[in-house]
Amino acid sequence: MQACVTYLRISAYSYPFLAIYNSGAAIFRSLGKTKVTMVISLFSNIINVAGNLVDVFVLQAGVAGVAWPSLFARAFSALAITVLAFSKKNDVYYVKEWLMKFSAPMFQRILHIAIPNGMEDGVFQLVKVVLSSIVAMFGTTQIAANGVAQSIWSMAALAGVTMSPVFITVIGQCMGEGNIEAAKYNFKRLLKITLLFSFVWNVLILLGCPVFLDIYS
Repeated sequence: MQACVTYLRISAYSYPFLAIYNSGAAIFRSLGKTKVTMVISLFSNIINVAGNLVDVFVLQAGVAGVAWPSLFARAFSALAITVLAFSKKNDVYYVKEWLMKFSAPMFQRILHIAIPNGMEDGVFQLVKVVLSSIVAMFGTTQIAANGVAQSIWSMAALAGVTMSPVFITVIGQCMGEGNIEAAKYNFKRLLKITLLFSFVWNVLILLGCPVFLDIYS
C-alpha cells in the first residue's frame, strides 16, 4: 500500500503537465500536424525509459524510480508543446495576452465537451479499478498474467487510438467550415476505414501473441 501511495502521489504531480500537453497537442492534431506530437512523444518516452533504467537498476529507487521519470517526461512534453504552440507559423497559435484571459462563453463551450468526455473516461477507469481489485485477490502468477494481457491489449487498441486524431482533424475542419454533410460523409468513411484497420491489426496481434509472450518469463 505504501508503494501504491508513493507512486500515486508522484504521478499526481504530473497531472498539470499532462493537461498542458494535451491542450497544446489538441491544437496540432486539429491542424493535421500530428508529426509534432509524434516527435515529442518519442523523446518523452526515451526520457521515461532511460530514467526508469537509471533509477531502478542503478539508484535502486524502487517504485519512486518508476514514477519520477514519468513526471519528468510529462514536464518535458508540456514545455516542448507550449513553446511550439507560440509559433506564429501555425494557423492557430498561443497569444501571451490570452493565457490569463477569462471568457465565460468559451469556458462553457469547453466544459460542454470536457465534462461528458471526462465522465466517460471516469466510468472506464472505474471499471478498470474494479477489475484490478478482483485480480489483486489472486496469486502473484495471476497478477503478472493480467499485467501481460493488459500490455498486449494496449497494443491491440492502437488501431482505434491512432485513428482518433484523424477523426478530430477531418470532422473538426468540416464543422469549422459549416459543412455538415461533408462531416457526416467523412465520419462514415473514416469509421469504415477504422473498422477495417482494426480488424487487420488485431489479426496481426493475435498471430504475434506467441512471440510477445516469449518476452516475458
